[in-house]
Amino acid sequence: MNWPESDRVIYQRNPLIQVTCQLRFPPILKISHQEPVEFQDEIRFQYPLFETNKPQFSSEISQVVQQLGLPLLSDLSYNFKSEDQRWQLLVANEFITLTTFAYERYEQFQKRLRDAVEIFERIYKPSFYTRVGLQYQDLIVRSKLGLEDRDWSDLITTDIASELYNQQLAPSIQSIIKNLILTTEYGQVNFKHGLVIVKEPEKNNSEVAYLLDADFYTERKVERNENVWNILDQFNKSARKLFR
Repeated sequence: MNWPESDRVIYQRNPLIQVTCQLRFPPILKISHQEPVEFQDEIRFQYPLFETNKPQFSSEISQVVQQLGLPLLSDLSYNFKSEDQRWQLLVANEFITLTTFAYERYEQFQKRLRDAVEIFERIYKPSFYTRVGLQYQDLIVRSKLGLEDRDWSDLITTDIASELYNQQLAPSIQSIIKNLILTTEYGQVNFKHGLVIVKEPEKNNSEVAYLLDADFYTERKVERNENVWNILDQFNKSARKLFR
């Protein structure tokens, strides 16, 4: 899938609500059986808050999660958070994940990830990576962007949401959910998008918004070297093109 080239833009009102990178690897039993004392000691000034997670899922929920291609936390995991909780580092015996709710630019995100992964690799020495993923979630809330008077057809291209251009149909649409899996040069992207309802309990109101969720990933074997960062750089460029 080749998208048109586009200039890089740093948005003053950033619609990104969450960015996540996950590196998966063959199971490391040491992580399951020992608390990550050494790892925490090296990252605790940046991620001082800590908690352990051991989710419990019914078989029905597990099946749904797996069908959606989401990671199923079936074992003990360790969650390290920044003081403001806007950055979270999750470690389990099969993956390391960095999530932020305060994304500004890729260079900042990549540095945080590199620092954590370099420490993790030195301590736990994963054999190689079985999945490399980078996910961007944008939520277009018109009231927060000063676009209350704009129709969705002014903002969302007809290429992905032609329904919004139908004058008879568009006014009555409450929800659109689409899921595309596209091939890219370095892997695939699971692209979910559509109209969703955003609720603000403190204001006791709700608003229709547009969600663009692009999960770029490769499931081929990736050696523990510079290839990981080259792949993530390409995913970042592709995500920019797709959003534009």
